Amino acid sequence: MKEPVEMRQDRVAAPAGQAPIATAVATRSAVIPYGYKARQMVWLAIAVVDIFLALRFVLLAAGAGLSGFTTIVDTVGGALAWPFQGVFGVTSASGHPLQWVDLLAIAVYTVAAWIVAKLVMIAAVPRDRSAPVY
Repeated sequence: MKEPVEMRQDRVAAPAGQAPIATAVATRSAVIPYGYKARQMVWLAIAVVDIFLALRFVLLAAGAGLSGFTTIVDTVGGALAWPFQGVFGVTSASGHPLQWVDLLAIAVYTVAAWIVAKLVMIAAVPRDRSAPVY
């Protein structure tokens, strides 16, 4: 994702004792690419989704008990992984379940977010082709 670009334009006055050629001017502006904030929101949302799924995978693999935090993580992560249930079986390591479906959901959601971010970038390009594209 392209980051905002800072553009500067500096002009320096002539040395002392000489006739001024130009006055000292310093301007600064930030150029934000089209659709930048929308793409940031897409990546923020997928980061939250991936964190819930990864935490669920780790907590179940570690055999964490069902307390307040782990119940929330298991409920939200389970709802996010639900469309992929049945793709992989559940294996166990040291008696704790490994939910491989969580890792599949992370991969699928991340690829989907990448596609959505690209579509936002494509849709945000101005129709006026003479305008600069950042």
